[in-house]
Amino acid sequence: PHAAAPELSALLARSMDFKGQFWCERFFQVLVVLFGLAGFAVGYMKQDFRVTFQFLSAGGGISAVICLPDWPWWNRNPVSWIPYDSEEEEEEEEEEEEE
Repeated sequence: PHAAAPELSALLARSMDFKGQFWCERFFQVLVVLFGLAGFAVGYMKQDFRVTFQFLSAGGGISAVICLPDWPWWNRNPVSWIPYDSEEEEEEEEEEEEE
């Protein structure tokens, strides 16, 4: 039980990068549309709206499980931010105090 805790905390500490957000959104859209089209076709053939709704619900549920958590595959292109320089901020504060 203790071995899984670091893995879980590492998974929760990650944040999705911009390309990951794009592909996650695209995957969500495609999955929901495909399930919607399949549900419409099957529901039309069976003449049962409940089947269409079940397909849409399944597509929404599957896409939620895949897209809502911040899985590692959504963070393959992390952004390299410019390092923060605290000395620069201190210099600016000193200049403001002098004025």
